[in-house]
Amino acid sequence: MKITERHVRIVAIVKFAIAIGLFIALPFIGMKKIVTVVIDIEELCSVEVEENSWRQIVIHHSATNSGDAQAFDKYHREKKKWANGLAYHFVIGNGSGSKDGKIEVGERWTKQIHGAHTANMDTNRIAIGICLVGNFEEEQVPTQKQITSLVSLINYLSNRYQIPKSNIIGHNQVAQKSTACPGKNFPIETILNRISLFQVQASRMHTGKQQPHHLQ
Repeated sequence: MKITERHVRIVAIVKFAIAIGLFIALPFIGMKKIVTVVIDIEELCSVEVEENSWRQIVIHHSATNSGDAQAFDKYHREKKKWANGLAYHFVIGNGSGSKDGKIEVGERWTKQIHGAHTANMDTNRIAIGICLVGNFEEEQVPTQKQITSLVSLINYLSNRYQIPKSNIIGHNQVAQKSTACPGKNFPIETILNRISLFQVQASRMHTGKQQPHHLQ
């Protein structure tokens, strides 16, 4: 089998994930408590079909207080009449419907087919859709475990598919009919900052350079 640059890049990402065990301890803004989530992200994202050339990641909220991938899949099949069901590639639970911080994988990911998570079909063809359970337009905010799982997932996917931070966006940033999703209380800047920090740390681990004190 011919070894391509992409194969080498993926192997490097997997080795890095194994090396750190994907123990990511990150404090949520305004809270002192540190949450640690352990995720086998490489196994979670594995597929047995030819991979799509994903170029964006779009973040959503479910606009519901509870739910899980199965419930949303049923709604999208029965009410929306979408043959492929669940609009998103991944769903992250909030403890009401599925375990807090649990990443559920949809068939659109395992089959590597386009999502139905935006009104822009061009975006759906190239964008990975991630939905966090909750209504962040109201008083709710994502749980600490949801944030930790989201950062873990985005870090892995953005490295695997070489997706720049500028292409990691909220649903309300997609060129389509106006939407509030993922809600005014969703901490998009916090997410992007944590991804930037993680990528700096990952780069330094690969190069073997000592981290500056403010990153340790």
